[in-house]
Amino acid sequence: MLQNYLRYFVYPLGVVCLLALGLFLSGKHSWASGDAASPTVKNSLAESAPPKTGPELFASHCSACHGLKGDGKGPATRNLHPKPRDFRSGEFRLVSTRNRRATRQDIERVIQHGVPGTSMQSFDNLPASQRTLLARQVLAFWRAGARAAATAELESDQREFSEQELEQLVAQRTTPQETIVPIFGDPDPRQVVAGGNLYFKQGCQACHGDDGVGAQDVWLVDNKRRQTRPRDLVHEPLKGGSTMESIYLRLLLGMPGTPHPSSANLTDEQLIALTHFCRSLAREPTLVSTNYQRSLWSTCRQYLSAREDAKK
Repeated sequence: MLQNYLRYFVYPLGVVCLLALGLFLSGKHSWASGDAASPTVKNSLAESAPPKTGPELFASHCSACHGLKGDGKGPATRNLHPKPRDFRSGEFRLVSTRNRRATRQDIERVIQHGVPGTSMQSFDNLPASQRTLLARQVLAFWRAGARAAATAELESDQREFSEQELEQLVAQRTTPQETIVPIFGDPDPRQVVAGGNLYFKQGCQACHGDDGVGAQDVWLVDNKRRQTRPRDLVHEPLKGGSTMESIYLRLLLGMPGTPHPSSANLTDEQLIALTHFCRSLAREPTLVSTNYQRSLWSTCRQYLSAREDAKK
């Protein structure tokens, strides 16, 4: 029995140890002599490798949800609520320009901070240069989709059109106007009161409820007829963030592609007051929800709304 133990365990183990020691010593010698195994050579090769391109970064970080083509049909889409953005035919929700066309900075901001209350995570860990490449790739998908849609429209007219005419149409649909930069003074309690009055005057309570937690009996869908629901302004994080600037832009510009309307009929003073009021509703800590919970809440609200409509 002892012989078997030595033969099948101790002897093979000794051989492995000797081989490992030999490899270690030979490695030290080769490094010292500066041959091909040298860390200096390996590092220089790594440094000379080309940086990742926008498509490569997108495939690595974004395609699981948004799809390789940016059409929102990644393999994870079926499990997500709300669904990932279709960059080719969708509209960007979090914008800052007069004509509600996204700038590269708008896209970069979303990539850096994510979209709270959704599966869109923050990529703040990526270098700024890579976030810029990703934003440019997203805009490239958007322009390609706009070009395909414009081409189909022009062809449906059954007439010849020039490349210049096509490019003008694409530029019209994708070129952002000037960025809106709101200016806020010190908070004034009277502004919160005035904003509360505007909240009801503008009809915000119809979706967000009298207390801001979200009405339970409204039927809401986005531009793709997908179920959605009002944001709970009290407990949930806001998609664009809770800064005064972000809330102001959501009120002024709305959220393109969603039922959230623009309040462009308000003056700047009124918008600032309404911004102060909406921000005053928030409580900490914010609610953290899962995809299943968000889907269930939207479905339940639609079910309740349908029942109410049936009674009328």
